[in-house]
Amino acid sequence: MQTRYGPVQVSVTFTAGQITDVQALQTPGGHGESIQINARATPILAQEVIAAQSAQIDTVSGATYTSQAYAESVQSAIDQRG
Repeated sequence: MQTRYGPVQVSVTFTAGQITDVQALQTPGGHGESIQINARATPILAQEVIAAQSAQIDTVSGATYTSQAYAESVQSAIDQRG
């Protein structure tokens, strides 16, 4: 998913129908601030997806665009899985 700061792409692992892992494959990294924000936000977002077992997660403060694109990418993975 594209944000105004760059792309966000995640990989979602399913085990026995459950989301067991989410890895950020690509996050905005155009400058130091984006790298710091995403380094803090992506582990939180992954934990929320696993806990919720869906893309319906809260936005991480200070990482609104990344959070929204992360959720959209997770939803896309869920939709593709069927």
